[in-house]
Amino acid sequence: MCMRTGIRKLDILLGDLEPGSTILIETVGTLGEEIATSMLLANRGNAVAFVTPKLSEEFEKQFGPGEISLIVLGRDVQQQELYQISFTFRKMLKGSCVAFFILHPILVFHPPEIVFKLFAELVEIVREKKAVMMVLIDKRLVDERTLAMFENYASHIIDILEVVEGFKVTRGIRIKKSPLGGTGFYRLDISNGEVKIGEPLE
Repeated sequence: MCMRTGIRKLDILLGDLEPGSTILIETVGTLGEEIATSMLLANRGNAVAFVTPKLSEEFEKQFGPGEISLIVLGRDVQQQELYQISFTFRKMLKGSCVAFFILHPILVFHPPEIVFKLFAELVEIVREKKAVMMVLIDKRLVDERTLAMFENYASHIIDILEVVEGFKVTRGIRIKKSPLGGTGFYRLDISNGEVKIGEPLE
């Protein structure tokens, strides 16, 4: 059974999300959280999210009781204790088919190479449980070599870019890796939490 992100054009570009897949969203700041929200909404009742306290407040407004399981980094599990994180992840994934994980707060406490080891362990758990995981990573927090290590373990990679020229902000999204191959950049518009993928950017 394939799963969907809930964003029609993105689903077409990504191809099938088979059980055991990991989607790595390479982004800047909080861009990409809307994609994760859409996927959680599309799979509500069968999803778990590891998030920051701020993002947990937003999710609690958008989701009804019991629609997703929330684990708050820094509250429910400590960012410093990687064993606790992987143990909780494995336990929470029982019965869930979709997981969302935000890496930014962990990268504050640990070197990128150590966080990569945690990521690799989570990928193996997802394969074992035949779930689908979406992971958000801020490209500014890792160097190119470390980012390539993360990319090697992901089955799908979504790359988001934001270019600011004066007062004009252009956002783009491309599929960097998937079973269907990569794509060029498409215009990315986010309005009121809704994600729209437009025409190709030149």
